Amino acid sequence: MTEPFRWTSPLGASVIIFFAIGALWILIGLLTVPLHKRAAPDILFASPSTDTAYFGALPSQLAPAGSPLAKFRSMLLTILAGFLLLGGSLVLSTAWFGLKQGQPWALAALAIGVLFAVAFWWLALLPYFRAAIRIGLGDLPPFIWVPTVLILPAVVLGWIGLR
Repeated sequence: MTEPFRWTSPLGASVIIFFAIGALWILIGLLTVPLHKRAAPDILFASPSTDTAYFGALPSQLAPAGSPLAKFRSMLLTILAGFLLLGGSLVLSTAWFGLKQGQPWALAALAIGVLFAVAFWWLALLPYFRAAIRIGLGDLPPFIWVPTVLILPAVVLGWIGLR
């Protein structure tokens, strides 16, 4: 007989952490399309200062409003928003319907999925690193750095909770 799920257990803490990752991705995905033109015209990927250092000019100068490049940026941000919604909903549902029920496959799926996302965000940042552009925590969007910080505690707590 297995013991009942408790939010205050290591497994409960793991589920909460994965919920936080999934909810963050959903929130940012939902806000990206309506806010990207007004909120961040000088951000292509990281922050205005890092993007300017890498691309050689302010993103709003490289892709002025209405230009073909600005339209392409808008399309890419819409695709990114969709993938954040997809990833967030998968993380939330896997944590709720699998990990919360004590299913080991769910922890493996969550760990692999979030680690793939984190690995590809860092791969996307590789050109900045190669160009010796310093990137601080404040330069990264939260959908990158929050999962990077939370994945190890989430997996460790989940593993302890499933034992």
